[in-house]
Amino acid sequence: MSHPTSRDPGHDSTSRQSSPTDVTATIDVSSRRPVVISGAGPVGMILALELSMHGIRSTLVEQAPQTTSFPKMDLTNARSMELLARLGLVDEIRSVGVASEHSYDVVFCTSMAGRQVGRWKYPGVDEMSERIASKNDGTTPAHAWQRVTQIEVEKLLMRRCLADENIEILRPWRVTAVTQDDDGARVEITSPVDGTVHTLEADYVVGCDGAGSVVRRAMELTMEGQRGVITFCQVHFKSRDLETLHVHGQFWHTFFVGGGVGAIIAQDERDTWTLQTSAITDGVRTEDIDKQELLDAVCGRHLEVDEVLQSSVWHANVLVADRYRLQRLFVAGDAAHEVIPTGGYGLNTGIADAVNLGWKLAAVIRGFGGNDLLDSYEIERRPVAIMARDWSFRHLGVHVKAQELIDHTLIESDTAEAEEHRRALAEYFASNTGEHESFGVEMGYLYASPVIVSDGSPVPENDGATYVPTTLPGARAPHVRLPDGQSMLDAYRDTFTIVSFIGEEATTGLVDAARAANLPVRVLAVADATARTVYETDLVLVRPDGHVAWRGNALPVDPSGLVSIVAGRTTAVAAH
Repeated sequence: MSHPTSRDPGHDSTSRQSSPTDVTATIDVSSRRPVVISGAGPVGMILALELSMHGIRSTLVEQAPQTTSFPKMDLTNARSMELLARLGLVDEIRSVGVASEHSYDVVFCTSMAGRQVGRWKYPGVDEMSERIASKNDGTTPAHAWQRVTQIEVEKLLMRRCLADENIEILRPWRVTAVTQDDDGARVEITSPVDGTVHTLEADYVVGCDGAGSVVRRAMELTMEGQRGVITFCQVHFKSRDLETLHVHGQFWHTFFVGGGVGAIIAQDERDTWTLQTSAITDGVRTEDIDKQELLDAVCGRHLEVDEVLQSSVWHANVLVADRYRLQRLFVAGDAAHEVIPTGGYGLNTGIADAVNLGWKLAAVIRGFGGNDLLDSYEIERRPVAIMARDWSFRHLGVHVKAQELIDHTLIESDTAEAEEHRRALAEYFASNTGEHESFGVEMGYLYASPVIVSDGSPVPENDGATYVPTTLPGARAPHVRLPDGQSMLDAYRDTFTIVSFIGEEATTGLVDAARAANLPVRVLAVADATARTVYETDLVLVRPDGHVAWRGNALPVDPSGLVSIVAGRTTAVAAH
């Protein structure tokens, strides 16, 4: 009997809605799969594409028949854009995102019809790209950030996955059980169409299946942090009523002060918006909420709504799994960590998870990577998730505190005292801009794991707010623009890269050792004084994910030992 394997490019409101049974295919359950990925959201699909770039086949299992029709995410940060550039996705994401001329301003007001009491001014893609082009000292990312909805991101990622011969997509199929032993893992999948059950054999299984992850349950993980820190009502809606929405000018987010934490998010600068508000009664059900009444209340006047796309009441958690790996099972994205939307760390942290895990799984499957490489995934990524979790909670605190500062009898009046009150609020917001300026959280973290070789240099504390370019082992290798206009980051993709400022011949011993161990490596010989200053040493070994594995002014005495360490086959020791 044939069973559905979806091959359509996802939900598209401008075309015929595809059925899960448009195309059917027989699932081959006799062959063992290298990697089975539970969940074909953005993290799962990026993991599949990362594996494919390294020549590894994977199977995506997704219960939804189509990609999402709701906005969800709204920002791909600059570090994520760098990682996605490795997969050739930047131009596609720009093409479906918010147009480059629009600002990313954040407005604080009592309502759309009320007083503006603060504004964070942030550049759009054009302005940010100009800033990046004006500097070449390693302090900037290689790419500007991008506002884009998950609707569009999932569609373009699905198109890429469907066109990739290394990626098998089983949709709609639901992962219902996961088991493992020393010989492999088994994934039970169930068809929501007719209840058919199959078992897939795999070398490795990765749960990219969100907060309700089946893989996470199979691993018996404990989520550490706090649950239910705030309750939001979320309404995705369509409106072209810019007379109401743009009273305070064009914006990315408009936060409301007074009446609870809440904001309206401009998803596409055309007609799609999201309201998030805590101004609801605990225990209320989404179906009991009058969405028009709620939108009118936060806007302070009637808002012409064309369509309510979706609404929900949800309880925000700040949680990180106690483990990311259990033998052949892994978790990534929301299955590994849950954060509050403030700061935009959720999917962006998941993208880096997928890249980190993807190249390491590929290395082990291809035979040159060892077990330490797989262990290093948790060791490296979990501290980053903890930092993102804690900073998202900190950013929420800024909004909660603002509600406490409001004097409702003054905020809307015209007295001198009221003017002073609004000025004080404006100063408060101006001094608490970290929500979209935490570059240390986004780019400034250093990995410390068995596959990173320390050079003995002191590691500065990451304050979360600032990014300081460095090639300290474990750090993100800095962006420097070379004389031909290319970023050095363009070289860090599918192999290890030896950056040499003293010529290619100086790398021979390490290249030979890498090739003897089948470790893929290339040499980037750079004769540029600016780059040498930023990169701090004459030789820097950069991993496929763009993080520094080792550096020095000369090769180590034992290049083969270095190769064994960075490939996860020997435990690292400090190399002075």
